[in-house]
Amino acid sequence: MKALVAYDGTVQAKTALGYGIEKVRKNSGELVVLHVFNNHLFVNYDAIPQAEEIARRESARYVADAERIIKEQGGGIKASIIVEDGNPEKEIVSYAKTENIDIIFSPPRYKSIVRKSPCPVSVIPGDILIPVDNRDNASLEIEQIITEAAAMQSRVVLMGIVPIHIYSKWEKEELDQVTRETSAAVKRLGKILTDRAIRTKEIIRSGYPDIEIIKAAEEYTVSMIMFLAGNQQPSELNKAADIILDESERSGSLFYLCQLQG
Repeated sequence: MKALVAYDGTVQAKTALGYGIEKVRKNSGELVVLHVFNNHLFVNYDAIPQAEEIARRESARYVADAERIIKEQGGGIKASIIVEDGNPEKEIVSYAKTENIDIIFSPPRYKSIVRKSPCPVSVIPGDILIPVDNRDNASLEIEQIITEAAAMQSRVVLMGIVPIHIYSKWEKEELDQVTRETSAAVKRLGKILTDRAIRTKEIIRSGYPDIEIIKAAEEYTVSMIMFLAGNQQPSELNKAADIILDESERSGSLFYLCQLQG
């Protein structure tokens, strides 16, 4: 894994950097921290004398903070810090393309790069999207969910999906039962997470699971989509996970995908 952290010196960027360090350590990868000084802000700017000089000194402090975090938390991982001038969003995307970056960890300030990036982008902190169906097995991966949410300081969006397309108009009773079971599964998982001090949001969607998952991921500021393993019996949600994961491998993904192991 070759990971890029888009670093702007904010508390959120420090969280993204810490998370990136841990992911690189676990995957024996390489970490690149990119800090871009936005010199475009100072073109024809004369409201405050020496404004750019002051801003550059502040920028240098951000870089020093990143160096300290890597030294304290890096534990010998392969890491480097790159400093550039220019438009941050453009420079981040350009660097990711030219240096074959596998994933970008970014603070919310740069979330616009999601649509332009050549690789998955994880906006930190953001939302972790977890699709849930009517099977009572989501709690099997609860510790993994809590670990990721805490490390990313992110909210968990529990998305109950009802595959309405597989039921005919004569199967309303069965569909109603599945809807009730799906809602109950979401609430059970939501209570477990809330009791463990994890922020959650619960939603229910009806339709083709793969389509609804992508729509929800685009609606929220999604850092990661986590597919639950649990029961390996065939299901519409399992098929959706396979479709999305396969599409990600073939053509790249806008989202950071994670297949949990039960």
